[in-house]
Amino acid sequence: MSKPKQEVVSVPTGRLVGTTIMAIGCGTPDGEVNNGFAAATAFLREGAKVCLVDRDPNALEQATRVLAEAAAQAGANGAVTAGRGRLGGVDLDAQLTTVVADVGDEDSLAAAFAHCADRLGGPTVLHYNVGIVVNGGVDELETDGFRRALDINLTGAFSAIKHALPHMRAAGHGSIISVSSVGGMRYMGYDYPAYAASKAGLIELTKVVGAQYASEGIRANSIAPGLIETPLIHRSISGHYDSVEDMLAARHAQSPTGKMGRPEDVADLAVFLASNESAYINSTLIPVDGGLTHYAGMPKR
Repeated sequence: MSKPKQEVVSVPTGRLVGTTIMAIGCGTPDGEVNNGFAAATAFLREGAKVCLVDRDPNALEQATRVLAEAAAQAGANGAVTAGRGRLGGVDLDAQLTTVVADVGDEDSLAAAFAHCADRLGGPTVLHYNVGIVVNGGVDELETDGFRRALDINLTGAFSAIKHALPHMRAAGHGSIISVSSVGGMRYMGYDYPAYAASKAGLIELTKVVGAQYASEGIRANSIAPGLIETPLIHRSISGHYDSVEDMLAARHAQSPTGKMGRPEDVADLAVFLASNESAYINSTLIPVDGGLTHYAGMPKR
């Protein structure tokens, strides 16, 4: 008889205490858990100070609300609580600040880094979780649409890294984490070459930065989420299917594990890469995909 599945519980260890993290693109416009917000929550649970950055003020307001409610609930329950998304022991007043910034606007990005340094100290970790999907094949997509994807997904990352480096150099160490995509590694069946090209470029940009600044104690690594169940897939690719239910069923079936991953799976790796536990991991790409990139499908029987 099969045993019921148990939730994998991640117990906070305080491994990010003393670390300031610039978490860009980590708001939540609907109060739902996406890859960026899950990472920001995990950073806070591990003791980091987090500057939450988003271009949407409402996404920051909702993120602050959800975090405050989670922290209050944990406090009402009594001690430090284990488990993903739970915030026992977190002092949001001391650990969290938010700022509106657009990665396409150099001035606002510079102001965001200055705000972080003033409120929490210079960031030694950059978590770049910005990405838009521009649909359309090469024969359908306007050149402006292609440029837009590159500007936000790739050039925005370049600008963020550029502003993060002085803080990391001053500290003598740093970790840059970019969230790319399996879609930047292989064709996923969706017609979005602009997204694929921008994420592929982000992967290589990250690797090059890690190699160039390694001698200064600065690492750079990229996370490639695979089939993750996030609010973004409902907004960006559900139109490729007859219904949302069809989309979910197809994506579950496409995964070697038989189910999509969760934002918390991506966040767990982000915490590891932000911590000293990954001190000798640099200039690499790590998929969080259940084996998808190495999977050709099961042979028909």
